[in-house]
Amino acid sequence: MSDTGAVRLPCTLFRSQRRMDDYFADDMRCGDLSEQILKAQYALKNVSETIDPWSGERLRYPFGNYAFARPATIKERINYQEVANQLFDEMRQHSWLVSFFGHRELFLRMVNPMQHGNGMPFSDSTLNFAYEQQIRNDRSEKSTFKVINDNLREFIDWERKILPPDKINEIRMLLNESYLPRFDRWIDRINGLGISVHAIHATCITLKSLQIEDENYTVILNYKAQDHFGLDDNDIMTQPYHNMPLFRIWFTLQRWNKMAYKPFMVNMNATIKVMGRRK
Repeated sequence: MSDTGAVRLPCTLFRSQRRMDDYFADDMRCGDLSEQILKAQYALKNVSETIDPWSGERLRYPFGNYAFARPATIKERINYQEVANQLFDEMRQHSWLVSFFGHRELFLRMVNPMQHGNGMPFSDSTLNFAYEQQIRNDRSEKSTFKVINDNLREFIDWERKILPPDKINEIRMLLNESYLPRFDRWIDRINGLGISVHAIHATCITLKSLQIEDENYTVILNYKAQDHFGLDDNDIMTQPYHNMPLFRIWFTLQRWNKMAYKPFMVNMNATIKVMGRRK
């Protein structure tokens, strides 16, 4: 589009107030809490049924104890590295409840860099595809995808075959009242996406290209999003999450000053081609 009256592309349509690469976010804290605070303020005296991270003891219940009798507990002292390794194994096991219907392997792939990595950003083609599908399949009236597509059709100057720059500001205003894509549907509670991402921290939507021919238009949109693979106070203190072993273990591994496993940025990217026709 060489017409000086046309908007220059690429053009940012939306940028969330919360910024990308926000390493000072609450859920990016790491190793900032003592054992005493975790027990008293967060009620995390009991984290695991098979290991006591505070004493460094593995708990085993030998066979032969009857159900009506109080089982004898065998305590085995292990080092902090062994404690952490077992807690990560239990974290994976307990995630089954919230990831059995779909993307369990995605969550497991995200646990690995927390255990063995150094906080480097994470991206995954499976997650990008799931993010694109969530955008495309959101049928709500205020979805960003619908807001952009519907209003582009209305705002195009069909006589000059351009999108006037002032119309971009109108789209931006409408997007400020729209619903950003996120993994908070009921299905996300059991398909692994809710536990892997859930509420997306920051989003940027860009209009990459716009072609107008006769009564038709073709748009390429790019969605960039970022979340944090980490827990904050609200995550651990909200029910039912506080009572779920997965979250109790995760919070301890991340926030206890003797563990301090680093959370990390989760990057998502979706480039979407849309073809439409003038009404």
